[in-house]
Amino acid sequence: MDIQTRLFDQIRSKLPPDAPLGKALMEDLDLSRDSAYRRARGETSLTPEEIQALCLKYEISFDRILGVEGKAVTFQYNPLQRSEFSFETYLKGINDGFTRMMSQRSQILYYSSLDMIIFQVFNFPALTRFKLLYFAKTYLKIPRWEEEKFHRGWTGNISTELIADSLHKYVRVPSTEVIDYECAKGLIREIVSFWELGHIASREDALFLLDEVEKLMEHFRDQIRDGRKSEFGKPVITEADSYSVNMHETYLQDNTFIAETNAYRMLYITHNMMNYLYTVDVDYVNRSYHVFQTMLKNCKSLKDNQSVCLSYFSNIQQFIAKARMRIGGMDLL
Repeated sequence: MDIQTRLFDQIRSKLPPDAPLGKALMEDLDLSRDSAYRRARGETSLTPEEIQALCLKYEISFDRILGVEGKAVTFQYNPLQRSEFSFETYLKGINDGFTRMMSQRSQILYYSSLDMIIFQVFNFPALTRFKLLYFAKTYLKIPRWEEEKFHRGWTGNISTELIADSLHKYVRVPSTEVIDYECAKGLIREIVSFWELGHIASREDALFLLDEVEKLMEHFRDQIRDGRKSEFGKPVITEADSYSVNMHETYLQDNTFIAETNAYRMLYITHNMMNYLYTVDVDYVNRSYHVFQTMLKNCKSLKDNQSVCLSYFSNIQQFIAKARMRIGGMDLL
């Protein structure tokens, strides 16, 4: 693969799904339509100055384009400034990633998660809003949310349609996911701590969130059993055996998300609680993919290992029960 092809592959992975490469080159390099599309088709070579301009514009490592091996990897991130943070922008970034994937002929997700997979949480908008408010108040400490308390009718101007559309897209992308026995306990702990910090309006609102977690876990278990993702309360329309959840029986060290399509592989890792870094660095992503596949060989499919599945969900039910008692005033968690 030559330099120009490698560069264009990385640029395509960063463009909106409906943005033609030729049009992007026209705007980025100030070229005529014919000149831009001849470059996009590989009929005309980019000049060194054009390669430099595109690498700077799209934050692409020139060393990687040249095929130079090294220890440096270029990541991009979603900057979350306290003064500029928007729930809508955060969710739209996730939604755009799924839109980009679904514009390709084939897609699959590979995901290892320290806690309940955020895309599954989208099944319950109240839980999604709670997670975002928790993030804004405890990590970002945004002044305008300082006095805000969660209650079951709280919306935070967070679009129900955007949550639903993100879920709709996630459900339709086949995925292989890895969890451990702690999965979902972090979400439950957040509810308990938010209540104890006085950030939930009433005991009933805190218990409502635990009810939502209980429904989420039942829906999660049903999808695992069927090997098919679905939206809560809606008919299953995805293909059989398109959803695989696997138990890592020790402890996961990080959240890793690999999006693979016929056109590219992209890797995301979480940082600072809910924010994310991402890269299309071919060598790094491929190495991470092989690590994931090796880890997968040492996991147990929850669909095929009923005893492991039963043990996991029974443990979570007990944890929810203890959380209910703690919210009721008993220090058991």
